[in-house]
Amino acid sequence: MKNQKFNFAAFLAAVLISITLLPAQRVWAQGVTDKIAQKMTDSLAYLNLTDQQKTQATGFNKTAATSFVQLKQKMKQDTTLKGKAAAQQVMGIMKTRNTALKGILTPDQQKLYQQHQLQQMAELETKMMSAQLDLTDQQEPQVYAVNLKSTQALMGDAAKAKSSTRKLQKLKAAKALKSDSGEKDKELKKILTSDQYSKYEKNKEQMQAAMKEKMKEKKG
Repeated sequence: MKNQKFNFAAFLAAVLISITLLPAQRVWAQGVTDKIAQKMTDSLAYLNLTDQQKTQATGFNKTAATSFVQLKQKMKQDTTLKGKAAAQQVMGIMKTRNTALKGILTPDQQKLYQQHQLQQMAELETKMMSAQLDLTDQQEPQVYAVNLKSTQALMGDAAKAKSSTRKLQKLKAAKALKSDSGEKDKELKKILTSDQYSKYEKNKEQMQAAMKEKMKEKKG
């Protein structure tokens, strides 16, 4: 779920930081932004970035993190910004960040990056849920773990369903996909509050539709 081109970081910052925070919120927002940006940078450890690349990646991540924080605030004010609409906003932020990131990677690093698509899908889904459900710092890594496990299972069973030539095989694969989704919901219910889970259920279909669009984009 990522691409990269970093030379226009200043331009991205100017566009993404379009929602001005109230003075009393600035210190709080900066702290949250730094935490999100640090997590995003830590998730790139497998690429073995050089010091120069880390500095650039951190800049991209701070720009994206600022946008995530602002999106959360905007969602509290705009009740129409939810479900698929919110998911598309998150995907737009991540697409910009990923395009910039790919632009600074070596060919070998880009290969590694492509191999981590499952992790990228889980990260994107977690960011969407974080924006929609206002996940806590404790909940976010737990939700990511569930999303990663679910993505791995779903992609595996989806591949089986696609390659199946017999009707019985297709039915078994479809049943497995349904089971994967049910298991994911059970695990999320243990992590989310009742209010968060209720919102998750309401937005689930729209989020899944947005994720399917992203998966098709990746295949293309």
